[in-house]
Amino acid sequence: MASALQGFRFTARSCACAPLSRRCAAQSVARRRAFATTPLRLEKERSPEQKEVLGKVEKAVGYNLDEELAADKKELQDLLNAEIEFGPAGPDLSRRKKKLKETFLNYGDPEPFEDGDFDEDNHDDLPSLAHGELEQHREWRHYARLAAWEMPLLTKLAKPFEPPTADMSLRFRYTTYMGESHPAEKKVVVEFSPADMPNLTSIQRDKLRKLAGPRYNPEEDIVRMNCEMYETQAQNKRYLGDLVDTLLKEARDPTDTFADVPLDTRHHHFKPKPRFPKEWVLTDERRDQLAQYRLQMEKKDQKLELEGQLVDGMKKIETVISRPIPQEALPEMVLAGGKSTAGGKGKGKKVAVRR
Repeated sequence: MASALQGFRFTARSCACAPLSRRCAAQSVARRRAFATTPLRLEKERSPEQKEVLGKVEKAVGYNLDEELAADKKELQDLLNAEIEFGPAGPDLSRRKKKLKETFLNYGDPEPFEDGDFDEDNHDDLPSLAHGELEQHREWRHYARLAAWEMPLLTKLAKPFEPPTADMSLRFRYTTYMGESHPAEKKVVVEFSPADMPNLTSIQRDKLRKLAGPRYNPEEDIVRMNCEMYETQAQNKRYLGDLVDTLLKEARDPTDTFADVPLDTRHHHFKPKPRFPKEWVLTDERRDQLAQYRLQMEKKDQKLELEGQLVDGMKKIETVISRPIPQEALPEMVLAGGKSTAGGKGKGKKVAVRR
């Protein structure tokens, strides 16, 4: 459709026949009618045949050809005027931004957009708080995918629980923070009882308790040690295992049994635990005594009630409530340094108070 309209336009222009001498004549580069204020006039009137053809073309095209020709002439004339006054149009150079003065706020390395490598921030990015929320949401989705697709596969590796046997005397304890990095995550604690260690005599067990020193709990008979010197839990566990082997080796050494060294328990604070007195235990004899005492008290109350000497608590309370409340007299105000009289003011010194 556009090509057809363009063809009609060229046909209409060709109908405006200008003299051949004008077409072929050399055009001046300078502006024509530089100081004129009147528009250009048509040099020659069109014939009726040309007007009829132009009318048909305008009806087919849908717009006035004379107005289009005038607009094209005006556009060309404006371009020529601009070239004459300002010269030919050069390349579109980006305007260089003025460098800001170095102050305390912008002192240092220049921003990326100042060198032209990046565009200036248009404040269309999310803030850091929103990026943190997105990161947390991604982590939740990651664990949700693990729970939905990978957790059910772990049932194939499940093993039945087997309680520790007598040979497993060491109990290790680990700490985890569910995927988060923490300095206490590498800590490993080992506990064992000297009485559960195999192939030890009573003298060797006592020596082992003395070698443990302040790590021995005399109340629970447990030795507790921990290690967090290394970066991984496996290394700390290996160190604790070697340390226990060294203690057992020294405890089995027959050269010195430490029999003359007493067990030092000053590092442990014994907390007193209250115990129920044996005298308060409710035995059958104690139940019979309490039953006889209650029966005697009931007989005594019945005897006092018949004599009228038994005190009724409800009646005492009603008697106290029914008594009238005495009204206390209000204190009489007197001046400082004197006594008040019935007919006049008392003598005294008046003191002014500044408020």
